Amino acid sequence: MRTPLTLTASALALAFAAAPALSAPNIKGDKIDIRTWDTTAFSDGWSVDRLIGTDVRSAGGEEIGEVQNLILGPDNMVRKLVFSTGGFWNIGDKHLVVDWNQVTVAPGREYVTVPVTEETADQYGMFDDAPETVATKQRNWRATELIGDYVRLKNDVDYGYVQDIVIGTGGKLQAVVVEPDVGYGVRPGPYAYPFYGYGYGWDPGYDYYEMPYAADEVGDLDPYEWRT
Repeated sequence: MRTPLTLTASALALAFAAAPALSAPNIKGDKIDIRTWDTTAFSDGWSVDRLIGTDVRSAGGEEIGEVQNLILGPDNMVRKLVFSTGGFWNIGDKHLVVDWNQVTVAPGREYVTVPVTEETADQYGMFDDAPETVATKQRNWRATELIGDYVRLKNDVDYGYVQDIVIGTGGKLQAVVVEPDVGYGVRPGPYAYPFYGYGYGWDPGYDYYEMPYAADEVGDLDPYEWRT
């Protein structure tokens, strides 16, 4: 599982309390028919893999840092954006957290804008929100806890890895973009799949992501193409 860039494990463990160990995923609930699933409905969404590393600007247009991660809630909605100041200010290279509803993504996705200045940076610290005092099965989680995970199909069949996740313009996680292993598919990937998260047996602490599909259900899909 890919680690979150420059964020330290100890800092993240304090900021976002981890859940206790869970049993292996057990996919349940309604299964979406992947052969009729409409991927064009969210093709104008954001690639999180591309968003990580994007420039961060202040409301005045000043370059102030770089996107490091997104924090999502158990409802699969983006809660916060984590960025590094990169030493642009006298406070040094610090990690700050901004509520997602205060973030503006540029039309061309080349940068994001946040309402943070050098004078107000202390209001956006990693630890402004008190860590959870009681570990629960459903917690906030980092996008990089899913991107890079191995992917399994039904019956523990190895399939590929999570290349990316798609966030819709409303801030909801819309899809998981998977790059299959060489033995799958007659067309070059990647492929988009519905996200089966909390309530379906997945947990951000796992090092793999399980989908409720058999090998013969994923063999004839069209590759996922980004609009931008």
